[in-house]
Amino acid sequence: MTPTRVTADRRCPRLPSLVAVIVASIVLALPGAASAQEPVRVLTPAGLPCEYDSCVLRVEDGWLSRKLLRGPEGTVVARLGFGGPSFAGLVQISDSAVAHARSYQRHQRVGATLTTVGSITAIAATIVLNQQNRDVRNEAIAVNVGGLAIWVVGNSFLYKARREMNRSLWWYNRAVMDGR
Repeated sequence: MTPTRVTADRRCPRLPSLVAVIVASIVLALPGAASAQEPVRVLTPAGLPCEYDSCVLRVEDGWLSRKLLRGPEGTVVARLGFGGPSFAGLVQISDSAVAHARSYQRHQRVGATLTTVGSITAIAATIVLNQQNRDVRNEAIAVNVGGLAIWVVGNSFLYKARREMNRSLWWYNRAVMDGR
């Protein structure tokens, strides 16, 4: 048996079909890459679809109020505070967001109560001190210091509440981004 000489065309007859498969794969992958650039579609707590940018929540503080806003245009979702809606009810799409929202509500309620009581106590003690009555001066100073201490403790609860609210919104926005 004599060896036959193989030419380049006979050596790899599948080369043109392999190139065709690779080119076809690249062409078919291009629309997928373009669709990956489209905005992520998610569902709101009501189950309605929207884009991430229009569903995320943020908070803006005002004079004696705190507003929960949705999207870049700032649509007011709720006013948080006394008599406002349950913050936990607004972030229901994430269990972690709900847990942090409940912690926010608890710390906010305690902090608001303590700062109000501390402020009223300190103001009342200051009024008594300004009346120039020397009989109750030491007691008024003690009540004033106590009121200020209660106010400081109340503010520490308010700081914790703000941190829990930020964590809740982070978890909510993460769930919106993931489309859960």
